[in-house]
Amino acid sequence: MKTLRIAGVPEHFNLPWHLCIENEEFDEAGIDLQWTDVPEGTGKLCQMLRDGETDMAVILTEGIIKDIAAGNDSKIVQVYVQSPLIWGIHVGAKSAFKSLEDLQNGRIAISRYGSGSHLMAVVNAKQQGWDISKLEFVIVNTLDGAVEALTNGTADYFMWERFMTKPIVDKGIFRRVTDCPTPWPCFVIAVRNEVLKNNPEAIGTVLDIINQTTEEFKDIPSID
Repeated sequence: MKTLRIAGVPEHFNLPWHLCIENEEFDEAGIDLQWTDVPEGTGKLCQMLRDGETDMAVILTEGIIKDIAAGNDSKIVQVYVQSPLIWGIHVGAKSAFKSLEDLQNGRIAISRYGSGSHLMAVVNAKQQGWDISKLEFVIVNTLDGAVEALTNGTADYFMWERFMTKPIVDKGIFRRVTDCPTPWPCFVIAVRNEVLKNNPEAIGTVLDIINQTTEEFKDIPSID
């Protein structure tokens, strides 16, 4: 049995991985695939790849590309989710900010530098024609940290996947100002180069299994 460690955010995109693990599909192929939830997001996943704390990661495209360019010894082996990620731009429910234009000089809550919440804030600023050198970031680590920061006023807005934050919006904690879709496929699968070099067949098997499951995913009764 070959052991491989994989990490990803605890979000609905990764349900197919959990189904495969629960159904022992990897076990049947001789692979002990060990999943780790990483609520801190992309920046933490990049660090785990760098530090050898995980072998593989399901990770935001923009985050891993930036980190590979900065020296992360990993490789993108395939796209996992082809569609763009819809980033909601959120403020606290009682915030005085009403429009996207109001946020130009606002303090931006991010999980960490190099995370999707950081990089997409820069993308949004560029799209709006704002001076990115003047962007002010507040590290909040997790979604819970963002709730605290926007509620107590230590940050002004926060970008996160809109369906993950929908319950918080529905509860009247956040208010979504608008959306900012990524101009690229949202999730890829990255593997440390050392692991890929030493285990090409095992990595290929993992990809074959997950791709088969995602292909059939919509046909699962009551999945929607």
